[in-house]
Amino acid sequence: MSVVSQGRREYSNRQGNESARRFVEACQSIGYETRKSTREEDIYDHIDYWVKRRNYKNDPIESGVDVKGGNHPECVWVEFKNVNGDKGWMYGEAEFIAFDIPEVGGFVVVLRKDLAAYAELVVERTFVDKKNAYRKLYQRAGRQDVISLLYLEDLKQLKSYKVLKYAM
Repeated sequence: MSVVSQGRREYSNRQGNESARRFVEACQSIGYETRKSTREEDIYDHIDYWVKRRNYKNDPIESGVDVKGGNHPECVWVEFKNVNGDKGWMYGEAEFIAFDIPEVGGFVVVLRKDLAAYAELVVERTFVDKKNAYRKLYQRAGRQDVISLLYLEDLKQLKSYKVLKYAM
């Protein structure tokens, strides 16, 4: 039996597709090339897109990015373990995490390793209910996930924090 309703699944898929479209357009608007990851890279490595850009020497660099849609304007959920109890996306292979936050006019982008290190430092190893999950652990009923809530202000503490603006 599925814990998620068909309507919720369809809504999440639409939201994810819209975030993906905006991400690709935002990258292209600043001259970055994107290519969709393979199904295996998406599922097992937590990489949604490969983004090619140039470094300060004008050499091409390609980085994996995990795009997170449907975020609240003031906070994000971070995943230590996924619904199957396996490593969460904070421990995937993506170099960057891009949170789609329309209220900031684009994607909040951080280095995944910076975010994981920060979360490990500030999140208390105490399980609580959803409404008290800020910097504490939360597990949804019937799932094996382990997640926590961080505020956007927390992400601004990361040196890698930047905003990738939506394409105009």
